[in-house]
Amino acid sequence: MTAAAGQLLDVAALGRFDGLALHVRRGMGERPGERRFPGHAEPSGVEVESYSAYTPGDDLRHLDWNAVGRLDALLIRRFTAEREVLFHLLLDVSASMNAPPQDGKLASARELTLTLAYIGLAASDAARVALLGGAGAIATSPVYRQRRSALPVATLLDEAQAAGTLQLGPALEDYARRHPEAGAALVISDLMTDPAEVERGVLALQARRFEVHLLHVVGASELDPAGSFTRGVLVDVESGATHTMILTAAVAARYREVLERHLAALRAVAERTRCSYTRFVAGSDLAAFVTGDLARSGLVRRR
Repeated sequence: MTAAAGQLLDVAALGRFDGLALHVRRGMGERPGERRFPGHAEPSGVEVESYSAYTPGDDLRHLDWNAVGRLDALLIRRFTAEREVLFHLLLDVSASMNAPPQDGKLASARELTLTLAYIGLAASDAARVALLGGAGAIATSPVYRQRRSALPVATLLDEAQAAGTLQLGPALEDYARRHPEAGAALVISDLMTDPAEVERGVLALQARRFEVHLLHVVGASELDPAGSFTRGVLVDVESGATHTMILTAAVAARYREVLERHLAALRAVAERTRCSYTRFVAGSDLAAFVTGDLARSGLVRRR
């Protein structure tokens, strides 16, 4: 695969992620697939999980004839469910994803989204990408099920521009209502919002049986503003509000305190809702993040 002319995302480089898969514990879909979900026994499959007493109407092909001979009992084999997992990649494209521009948060988030979509597709899972803005999705792809679909995913992401506001809680609620099929939701955002709104959205997705993963894209300037700012007028790119600021030692200390409180609140949301939370610094090594941080979080595994 190669990138189409004019594309910013390098589809050809995705092959380095072959051999990886996205791991889920829940999010079992309805379509047959290659993922096994122990604890969800069903009448047919490959791996026997349990037995149940025969009742009229059971498929006689699944009778355990050895049990009939040894125990003089009619036992039906039950098999581990094998299903497709649909990964919903929900990308924040609000204006804050491009602030400050030198951090490149949206560019890194688009690359991360494409990479995760490719890993899912290459492992025979399904993927859908949605761009979140306002109180919902401003663009949603079809469900893709083939590795070569990384190309149209890259095209959609290349067209994504950071603009406007995002009400993350209502947007995730709206997405859950419109796409009620179970799956795994990967929320890729700078999470520049009240943690209570993040929790509201996570709970809405979980109510629809989504397994939720929060992927927090943060800019280097957000972690250490002194590296790029000492004084000037700060402009809120979403509201237009302005604030004159001189980054004194006291102000910097206060900023770090507020930032740490926000990050701690996001981690607490993840703990309460039992979803994963991983932070990616924009511009850092994506491959190292995928095979390191995401592997440690349990989202990425070797096939």
